[in-house]
Amino acid sequence: MKYHSIIKLYLVLWAFILALPAIAQNVRTYQGVVLDEAGIPVIGATVKVADTATGTITDMDGKFTLEVPSGKQVEISYIGYIPQKISDLKQTKIVLKEDSQQLEEVVVVGYGTQKKAHLTGAIATVPVDEIQDLSSGGLASTLSGMVNGLSVSGGESRPGENARIYIRNSDAFSAVGGSAQEPLYVIDGYVYPNDVKIGSTSENVGATAFNNLDPSVIESISVLKDAAAAVYGARAANGVILVTTKKGKLGAPQISYGGSFGITDEVSRPKMLSAYQYGKLWNAVKGADPTNTTLNSLRDLYQMDELNAMKGLNYDLLDKYWKTGWTQKHSINISGATEKASYFASISYFDQDGNLGELDYNRWNYRAGVDVKISKWIKANLQVSGDYGKKNTPNVKVGGTNSEKDYNLLLTRPTYIPEYVNGYPVAAYGVSNKEVNSDQNYSFSELQNSGDYSRTMTSNLNINGGLEYDFGWSDILKGLKLKVSYSKSISTDKNNQYGSSYKIYYLSERAGSGNHLYTPVAGQEAAYNDLMTDSNFQLGNNGAVILNGGKGTGYLSRNMDRADNYQINFTASYNRNFGDHSIGALFSIEKSEFESEYLYGYVTNPYEFTTGQSNSVADGSEQSTTFTRAESGTLSYIGRLNYAYQDKYMLEFLLRSDSSTKFAPENYWGFFPSVSAGWILSQEEWFQNKVKWVDYLKLRGSFGLTGRDNTTAWQWMQTYGTDKDKGPVFGTGLENPAGSHITLNKNNSAVNRDAHWDKSYKANIGLDFSVLRNRLSFTIDGYYEWNRDMLLNYDASIPGTVGTPSAKVNYGEMDNYGIEVSATWRDKIGKDFKYKVQVNTGYTDNKVLLMDWKTENLYRQIQKGGRTDIGTWGMQCIGMFRSFQDIEEYFTQNNITSYMGKNKSQMRPGMLIYKDVRGAQQPDGTYAGPDGIVDKDNDQVHLSNRSNPYGFTTNLSAEWKGISLSAQIGASWGGYSFIPSAALKPGNSLEYTNMPSFWNPDDMFVYNDIYDAGGNLVVAANRDAKYPNLNYSDVNSVTSSFWRVSGTRVNLNRLTLAYSIPSRYTKLLGVESCRFNVTGQNLLSFYNPYPDNFIDPMTSYGSYPTLRKFTIGVNVTF
Repeated sequence: MKYHSIIKLYLVLWAFILALPAIAQNVRTYQGVVLDEAGIPVIGATVKVADTATGTITDMDGKFTLEVPSGKQVEISYIGYIPQKISDLKQTKIVLKEDSQQLEEVVVVGYGTQKKAHLTGAIATVPVDEIQDLSSGGLASTLSGMVNGLSVSGGESRPGENARIYIRNSDAFSAVGGSAQEPLYVIDGYVYPNDVKIGSTSENVGATAFNNLDPSVIESISVLKDAAAAVYGARAANGVILVTTKKGKLGAPQISYGGSFGITDEVSRPKMLSAYQYGKLWNAVKGADPTNTTLNSLRDLYQMDELNAMKGLNYDLLDKYWKTGWTQKHSINISGATEKASYFASISYFDQDGNLGELDYNRWNYRAGVDVKISKWIKANLQVSGDYGKKNTPNVKVGGTNSEKDYNLLLTRPTYIPEYVNGYPVAAYGVSNKEVNSDQNYSFSELQNSGDYSRTMTSNLNINGGLEYDFGWSDILKGLKLKVSYSKSISTDKNNQYGSSYKIYYLSERAGSGNHLYTPVAGQEAAYNDLMTDSNFQLGNNGAVILNGGKGTGYLSRNMDRADNYQINFTASYNRNFGDHSIGALFSIEKSEFESEYLYGYVTNPYEFTTGQSNSVADGSEQSTTFTRAESGTLSYIGRLNYAYQDKYMLEFLLRSDSSTKFAPENYWGFFPSVSAGWILSQEEWFQNKVKWVDYLKLRGSFGLTGRDNTTAWQWMQTYGTDKDKGPVFGTGLENPAGSHITLNKNNSAVNRDAHWDKSYKANIGLDFSVLRNRLSFTIDGYYEWNRDMLLNYDASIPGTVGTPSAKVNYGEMDNYGIEVSATWRDKIGKDFKYKVQVNTGYTDNKVLLMDWKTENLYRQIQKGGRTDIGTWGMQCIGMFRSFQDIEEYFTQNNITSYMGKNKSQMRPGMLIYKDVRGAQQPDGTYAGPDGIVDKDNDQVHLSNRSNPYGFTTNLSAEWKGISLSAQIGASWGGYSFIPSAALKPGNSLEYTNMPSFWNPDDMFVYNDIYDAGGNLVVAANRDAKYPNLNYSDVNSVTSSFWRVSGTRVNLNRLTLAYSIPSRYTKLLGVESCRFNVTGQNLLSFYNPYPDNFIDPMTSYGSYPTLRKFTIGVNVTF
């Protein structure tokens, strides 16, 4: 026992002696300061011992302290600057130079990262810092104009409405019947399903997750536009958007706060006629036909006393209820890292009030993640994130369910009609004092006071975890890493609606000599007061209450859906340099499953004191319930090989194999290969000697195959169901119920077992170069895509007894092509002033080779070999009929027998004249010559070849001594716009519909003077007017060259003024950095082509307008 103890002591001493060299290893304390070229401290720069994880970050003065082993170099890096390696530790002042080309920048690509210099595909990065100051409930809308080839639609009006992103004109697929148009979204390696069924609709789950991200937690956003997307294979035909969120950085813990407050208001409101102008317009329309002998000049026209009274009336209900909205966002982030672990946590809140009624949106976001170094060769990570949102929207079902109805009905309500008279809510009954359309019964205030609502609550939870093993301990296997990761997302969406009923009234007798006004006429106040009796107020709607949906007293509804998705990956990656050779390899197995459930319940006749439950209803309530379920899954194998020689020759091979349960087993698998290469010519010695004026030149190209699986899961297999009273249509009589027989499943009755992946072959050639000492740089990409075997429906008619559309079939063919050019100028003036100008422009087009071709009106349909954007077709206007003689001459000289469905006797002065272009379609598809019949079917011409095909976006920025200014200007041209059809006709009746300001009756055709019952001239004849008479809107409102205006648009989209307080002041308060900003969005249209500028080009007529936003924000880091 004694000897054992001696031996143990001996071994311990011997081990200590052997360890002495390591213990005695010389370690030096290295202290220094990191500055930029202007001499300003760089805060947060990473300072680490080369080839180790030992490091720190610079403090508020740019200073650092680091223990450096003998013989080791020190690496210093910061985003946007060229990294430096320090060998001489006597160098204590390090000046980082700005990396204008950012070739050392690490770009996130599929399943990994690459240096920007090694990229061979068309991969763009979003300047994340430039979107931090923008106020938006959805991330997508902030990316507009930031990336070439990426277009953003919507998201700038009602709170909580998200924008949609399209890459390289992928939205054109809708024109041929394609359903999947948005890109694939990958967030922190988690591939979100992009075309799955939830309830009865297909959704891109990734788009929702992307829009819900808080910009303050985003580290990078990469956009894969070409064959580089093939690494995601089956679902990447529309491009891929990769998002990486922030992680903790070496150094002391950091706490940062970002917050902003602001206001939102309409960019512009359509100009409408005043009450007086509306009254004159009504008279001019009602008295338009000189042959009308039934016109009652007292009852059918506004009298002179009424018109004079209308000059002082302005019951603008939209102005009354529209309000300036408030918006705010706040975020708190905590991060830090040691050599063993890094962490990042964030919580944020966004809120935006609506501007009209019960309309608002708010959302909480949370995110927490940790990366742990379990040992030198083993790492683990775990992240939990999610969001919770609430949205209130108006519930308007009076006269229909159009979501824009509240805004439109308030906008177009004639302003001489008050909302209440003597405490009674009055219907918008016009001259006739009768209901001509149920929209007249709409009452904004009554719906608001009734407590009707539509409330949506969303919740999303995401969990990501991974474990990585590094073979760096082996000389042979060094560079090899194995990683297993698991991701899980759970999303829920709930909507509750309540629709009640209210009463609306009209006055049996009204004021004015014509009995048309709701307010007193001067000198007739006593007579008006006599009208204010309860008996004079009668129930509108034929004595029935106004239902805001449902039956009885209204309705209650609730729908809920839940979507669950998981993904598991096993990945082996290898990256290693052998002298001039850099090799990278990847192999991954990926499996994912998606499941959704949908439940909808509906009851009618709820009690006024309803609790929102289905049992708080009265007798006679109708009830219904619907619930559905959908599922799908994928299994994928991914392989990629990268090779670079001397950092100037790059080559990449990729192969991905995907299987999807959306298809029959024999069609599960699809194979998606790609190849790309790059050559940095500017690193060639011969190039440097002969082309000295070029600082950098890189040529790259790619070709690959991606796909889509945009079909309904399990639509390859016939399923059956039992529906009550929906059995076979055959029977002894219609009075006998069909019974609950087994039937084809109505949700899956059309099948196609042969459906398979559609294919998108992508080719891209790119050029990156810079000149003038890297101050001017260009990125140019030309691309061509061959879309084949596209999954499309046939629109062929199907017997009603079948009652289902066709299943999707692989038959569509379409080619997309285009060019993208980005030019950037960066420079400095003096020591402190630096600026950047970036211009993004390009051209896109396509041609359709095979689709479900239309069989009627062939000349104005998509043609084989033609583009999907067929422009605008309409009538060729050659004038206006200003007299009956004009009508006679036109009919005689052109042998016209029918004009827009009318014969000559039905024609009137004040109608537009259209040209007889062609006759009917012949059996062989051609068209006969002019046939004397002018109609919309056969006589349209090409008024605009396509929507604006040309355009650019300019992003400007400048900085001087902590003051910075940034702006974005966008422009497009080359096409024509048209006055919206809703502005050319008074809906169902002018009685309750006001019109835009350009319909000023002084500018509208009037054939004869019009007199009221007292012989007063209420409208003067105007046969030389600019505009036709609104009475003939069935003819005049047709799209035609008469209503064509320029399509040119020039907008100031964004402007931000910011100031960063110098660190020498902030550090006195223990603050690392502090920055204030003032930001404006959707600021100004420089050109307006519309008559009387009645609408702004940024907005659309009759719909909730684009919102202008002003915010004041602050960002503080401790």
